[in-house]
Amino acid sequence: MSSKVTIGSVTVTVNSDKINAFFNNLNLNNNERKKAIKAALRKSAYIIRKQAQTNLVNAVPATKTKGIGRNGEIYKPLKNEIAIMVFRNASEARISLLDRRKKGSRAYILKFFENGTKERTKGHNRGSIKATNFFSNAANSKMAEAEKSLEQNIIDMIKKAASKK
Repeated sequence: MSSKVTIGSVTVTVNSDKINAFFNNLNLNNNERKKAIKAALRKSAYIIRKQAQTNLVNAVPATKTKGIGRNGEIYKPLKNEIAIMVFRNASEARISLLDRRKKGSRAYILKFFENGTKERTKGHNRGSIKATNFFSNAANSKMAEAEKSLEQNIIDMIKKAASKK
């Protein structure tokens, strides 16, 4: 069993020999194993998400507060739109700027802060946004820490699941 975390085009793989040894010693069924691994993947991905949120707020302070739409609709802060998705088969976790699972999400705005926009002058001047690279910087800076914690998180979550049994 191999677990990996994918961030953009970067994949982290964990050596699963220790984990398989734990599974063999404990009497956990497949659902309990999968649940423990999913929790560990989520916990490791959270490290990178937290750094991305911090970088976003430092680059664009307005993303920290709630937004109000034209019709008085209140939106949650943009920093909370950075999504963590763990696959059902517990093989992969993904951190994404664009969460297609939620209706009414304004996460598409985050890609403009990440990549920037060019100046558009056709008709009226629409301005431009400078690229902040908040997400790629967070992924690069916290990747090693997430890798390091993934194996330990899996072991901790397996122990936790075994203690509940």
